[in-house]
Amino acid sequence: MASNQTSLGFGATTKWGNPVSFQRKGQAGQKPALTIGEFKKQSCDQMAIGVGPRSHADCPHRVTSECYSPEDNGSLETVIAASYRQVFGNAHVMNFERCTELEAQLRDGRLTVRDFIRGLAKSSFYKSRFFNSVAPQRGVELNVKHLLGRAPETQAEISAMITLQAEQGQGALIDSIVDSAEYLEVFGSDVVPYARSWSSPADLSTAAFPMLAALEKSFAGSDSARGGSPALTRSLASGIAPRISVPSQAVGVRPSASFTSGRFSSKAPGITSGNDSAPLRGDAYVTFGLGQREQETFQRCPGDSPDQLNALIRSAYKQVMGNPHLMEFERALSAESKFIDGYLSTREFVRAVGLSAEYKRRFFETNAPYRFIELNFKHFLGRAPQSQAEISEHTKILAEGGYEAEICSYVDSVEYQSIFGEDTIPYARILTENGRSQVAFNRHLSLAEGFAASDTVLSSSSLVSSVATGMVPSGWSATTTRINRTGTQSGAPDPTKKRFRIVVATQAARSRQRTAGNTYLVSGKDMSSQMKYIHARGGKIVSITEVM
Repeated sequence: MASNQTSLGFGATTKWGNPVSFQRKGQAGQKPALTIGEFKKQSCDQMAIGVGPRSHADCPHRVTSECYSPEDNGSLETVIAASYRQVFGNAHVMNFERCTELEAQLRDGRLTVRDFIRGLAKSSFYKSRFFNSVAPQRGVELNVKHLLGRAPETQAEISAMITLQAEQGQGALIDSIVDSAEYLEVFGSDVVPYARSWSSPADLSTAAFPMLAALEKSFAGSDSARGGSPALTRSLASGIAPRISVPSQAVGVRPSASFTSGRFSSKAPGITSGNDSAPLRGDAYVTFGLGQREQETFQRCPGDSPDQLNALIRSAYKQVMGNPHLMEFERALSAESKFIDGYLSTREFVRAVGLSAEYKRRFFETNAPYRFIELNFKHFLGRAPQSQAEISEHTKILAEGGYEAEICSYVDSVEYQSIFGEDTIPYARILTENGRSQVAFNRHLSLAEGFAASDTVLSSSSLVSSVATGMVPSGWSATTTRINRTGTQSGAPDPTKKRFRIVVATQAARSRQRTAGNTYLVSGKDMSSQMKYIHARGGKIVSITEVM
């Protein structure tokens, strides 16, 4: 189980140093065998054959480690955590996505660890991620990885499993793997499956190492985030093991002569701690301007100090108003006061910001309807629209019920209340979630634009083509060359899209404005309102220049 030093560079680390196991001792009598595989195992237990050469097909002997499996509660919790991590492909599982009924049966002794693994692999969570949304060959690759701890050995093995799946269903395929002689010999009934190709076990070929490396990718990656296409088709068809790519984020790993120097670069500790060798961490998301993969969440709790309440208010403005720079007169001061005094919950404060005149001016009066709706999804639900039907539904609400009904449709939705509740401020839901397609990630990046961007920059929809066709949006992959930013640069033919700098002179004594001097950077469409504001405060405009 221990990984050698070379394999650490490929993300082949493990959270647990030894196989994780658990056995509920003192159980009742042996249960009747319901499957052929269970009958063979019970027969082998009764024969008491010693460890040594044997036919696995005829007698899958129990593993020796079962005799020494712990039975304490700590080991049980470790087994449950390791099972989710292994079977669900290192996915981030929310509380409502856990198989609580299976956990209860495992705790009560009604299920062995092997039956618990079987139940997880047959769950709706597993089926939606690794059956419904992936190609058949990709699904089989992941089934073998999750349940047998290795990659498929031959194309014939994959073909046989696809045939079984097509004729008898996904459940029959899971049973065939969990009841196989290989599973029972290696893991038995009490050991959680683990990646077993790193140390070259006797029953696997040398190619099993690079095959599993192509599937594993990294210790911190998730199998559900790598697409639905198979990774081993060319290797299995040609009989040539895939080439292992050394991750660019790996620290302390020296590439051998077989690797091309141009594809490897050592990275000193920077954004991450640098003390591990797991690639595909949150660093990759900085390329898209998101700053971090899992966004910070802000939740109001009883006894929050004034500073904490002010931090909540700033976070609400940043999320709901699209990361703007707000002047004092643009803030919803009445709603802030009620929120601080406890008359408004966090959800009601978010609603008040969405219904404010400033939000209406920025995102409703100056934007196209499609743009307004897609920003509402981003600001209030933390995601991009999923389909054209969803956009059409909110377009109908906006046309028939008006502006207020459209804003309330998000804040009062079941999705909002189930994810954010009454006390949590909405945040960017970057992580993959059950029920959301992979393209939702790309669409969110198209809306996010960058960590320092503002949603008031663009007035036309950026997802209308993507949602209508179901394709990945264009122009989202590089934050430095955004297509949708060109319209706001200087030199645009439309004067309303140009940017101007207004310089205000020092005010005389006893004037209404006591600031020594100010400079305002505004767009052409906001020029008139900004000039009215300056004159109302007693200001004197010195110059207006276009920003180059």
